[in-house]
Amino acid sequence: MGGVFYRLKMNFINKQTFQISRILVLILLSAFFLGTLISNVCFAAQPDSNKRAAIMMPLASKTLILDLATAGERIVAVGWRGHILLSDDDGVNWRQVKVPTQDMLTGIYFADDRRGWAVGHSAVILATEDGGETWKLQSSAPQEERPLFDLIVTGDYGFAIGAYAKFMITQDGGKSWQPSEFIIRQDNDVADKTLDDEEPLPFDYHLNSIARSASGTCYIAAEAGFMFRSDDGGHTWQELPSPYGGSLFGVLPLDDEKLIVHGLRGHIFRSENGGQSWKEIETGTTALLTAAAILKNGSIIVTGMGGVILISADNGKSFTLQQPNRISLTSVVKTKSDALILAGERGAKLADLPSN
Repeated sequence: MGGVFYRLKMNFINKQTFQISRILVLILLSAFFLGTLISNVCFAAQPDSNKRAAIMMPLASKTLILDLATAGERIVAVGWRGHILLSDDDGVNWRQVKVPTQDMLTGIYFADDRRGWAVGHSAVILATEDGGETWKLQSSAPQEERPLFDLIVTGDYGFAIGAYAKFMITQDGGKSWQPSEFIIRQDNDVADKTLDDEEPLPFDYHLNSIARSASGTCYIAAEAGFMFRSDDGGHTWQELPSPYGGSLFGVLPLDDEKLIVHGLRGHIFRSENGGQSWKEIETGTTALLTAAAILKNGSIIVTGMGGVILISADNGKSFTLQQPNRISLTSVVKTKSDALILAGERGAKLADLPSN
């Protein structure tokens, strides 16, 4: 494929900006940590993903992990070459399970301690009904070259998001999935945004991650500074005022209408009104920020490239920077016991950070 730059064309959507998207970040991680991109691209291009089971590897727990989720007391990790790993002791030990694809997995979500789904390259959607012990391939579209990055299922309705505004829905509680449109309501000053100098363009930026608040409001962080909010469970979306022109990779709802978003070059922004206005928060780093979590005591943890860990003790109003090593981090999750699990280029493990 000629190297990493094969994927750079995914970022030329906006004529005035050249943004780094999450798919490029994941490809770069794979190249840096594993030494080659060729095998990953080949796997993602296979039309018969269901016939290419993930290879069981003794050191799978030490390879690239891209996302984490809790399934009751269990932690489930997904990542490189279709790897799915389970831990029942707060990340101390991990075991790999069989998965019917070798496509890179980028996102995972559990509705309860039994039912979960994973998404990734080739637009694969995998499902489990036994807490991650076994997985079934539900959907795949390698010919589209539009990876999925994240998903959520609440009740009968759920949706998965990805590259070029890829949007998949389920209306039967995750038993089946269908392609759909990403519907943006045109009733706001910031909606119907002009995306170039001549005329409005269809929205086809990358949708990077989803978060759901305690009240049920859903948020999407997207490429080129786009932020979206849904008050109807993800059926329709309102574009929010953008705090930043660069790509956003995560959003973390706090209490009430408060939330933070994070993205490129160490940027964190905080809102106290559901995303209608924003304040930039100093972080002391220019590293790309990848994920965030809240502990029981209210502390907020944000992870990033180069081993960056940001900690807030005042509900996201300020952060202190830690960088114990240079091992890049891609995901963080809090367990039911309030332990903190970090994942990244060398797998997933229990964090050496105070949780109380």
